[in-house]
Amino acid sequence: MYDTHNPEEPEDEGPSKSQLKREDEALQAVGQRLVELSKAKISKLPVNELLREALLEYKRISSREAQRRHLKRVAKLLRDHDLEAVKLALERASPDSSMSMASTRDAERWCDRLLDEGGAALTEFVSLHPAVEVQRLRQLQRKAAKARAGNADQGPTPAQRELLRYVREQVLAVAR
Repeated sequence: MYDTHNPEEPEDEGPSKSQLKREDEALQAVGQRLVELSKAKISKLPVNELLREALLEYKRISSREAQRRHLKRVAKLLRDHDLEAVKLALERASPDSSMSMASTRDAERWCDRLLDEGGAALTEFVSLHPAVEVQRLRQLQRKAAKARAGNADQGPTPAQRELLRYVREQVLAVAR
């Protein structure tokens, strides 16, 4: 028996098989969260077209086994992406994420201020959120205030929800 190992040559110490498996499982977990997003949210992700198509294709697969195999493909495609950027986009897109929850609370506070304080709050909001369409915000504010006055204690009106959606979009845009 011959020993082919030369003690003077350094061994190529790459990641262990276990480490590679853990990394692959982490990619599959990210992939699983990605495929659960809506088609609209998938279209906004910072991924290449090949991965985007694979994510949308997953939604058409009904067989559990085929989904499992396809998820492995998604994980493989994720290797070519900036995983941190994808995770951040996923965090923003996920409705139960801490970033999303914080922006919703912030948007709710702004909506209350816009309805209670009027022009002063609108001016402050516009100064903090430069991408806002002032005319649209003013229209939504007036419409929601009018609906709020006519709908005393029956919960938020469709106009108030529309204002909240718009304000939340603006708050999220600044957070990015």
